[in-house]
Amino acid sequence: MPLVLWCLLLLLLIPYALAALGGVYKWRNLGGLDLHHPRAQDATLTGLGNRLRASQSNAWEALAFFTGCVLIAHLRGADLDALALPALLFALTRLLHPLLYVGDLPPLRSTVVVVGLLAGVYLAIWAG
Repeated sequence: MPLVLWCLLLLLLIPYALAALGGVYKWRNLGGLDLHHPRAQDATLTGLGNRLRASQSNAWEALAFFTGCVLIAHLRGADLDALALPALLFALTRLLHPLLYVGDLPPLRSTVVVVGLLAGVYLAIWAG
């Protein structure tokens, strides 16, 4: 399987990992999970809990972006093996992003987002 598809698989798992971490946070700090009204419970989060929730939302958005970029490259006839470097760079930015988000480091987080965005655009338009 081409590396770009392994990166896609990794990106599929990141939001779920962040959801699990968010669940642990809620369990420890809010006394449990409100399975009847999870969005209402999310609205009460502040600080670290809110940053975990926001990083999960951003991970879903990045997944959609990366999937679209890979699809565009594939439809253009790009060799998926040739997409390995930009795909790895994008995956790295998405692994760093939640760490910087939870760590409350907005300037670095924004820089990582821009690098990932550029890697995705390169993958879709110029790679292959």
